[in-house]
Amino acid sequence: MTLQYFVEHLAVVFGAVTGALAARGKSIDLFGVIVLGLVTAVGGGTLRDLLLDVPVFWTKDSAYLITGFLAALVMFFSVRMLQLPTGLLQVADAFFLAFVVMLGTAKTWNLGHSWPICIVMGVATGVAGGILRDVLCGQIPMVFRSHIDLYATAAMIGTVVYLIGSSWHPKHPSNLIAGVLTIVVLRLAAVRWRIRLPEFDPGSER
Repeated sequence: MTLQYFVEHLAVVFGAVTGALAARGKSIDLFGVIVLGLVTAVGGGTLRDLLLDVPVFWTKDSAYLITGFLAALVMFFSVRMLQLPTGLLQVADAFFLAFVVMLGTAKTWNLGHSWPICIVMGVATGVAGGILRDVLCGQIPMVFRSHIDLYATAAMIGTVVYLIGSSWHPKHPSNLIAGVLTIVVLRLAAVRWRIRLPEFDPGSER
């Protein structure tokens, strides 16, 4: 098993977990939680592959669907039986964002695309699953909320870190690790200390 294949399954696990956690308190049954988990887990990668005009990754290997199904199932019963921390969704979402952004960036880079395309595809892969999750839960997507703390920004910085490393040492595992750590640290630090970009509100200056 290669590092990238392992990270792909980790991304599916964290995606399914965030989907299941987002359903907490919304009176969604087991089937709904599993659907929500799977849509979150594979939604971004599906969009990425369709835009890149390559076979959708989970149609070539059904193990990704099995991994997502099991992760959502375990989380469903865990939430019912255990008192999980309220901040667990934020932590799981930070890791999910980091993994899928890096996978999207790496796949686009390995297909020979330029830096701007890699950055756009990486960020799009990262936020698409979360957008689908939040829309299905009847919420404003996290990436569009007015008081979000370095979400897409952290993803973008992580893609740049990966691309810089890949320019020096192509396909080296450390590039993937560095990008993931960058996104996770930035995202969790932003949540902890409320770090965010300035808002465009001209009226507040008067």
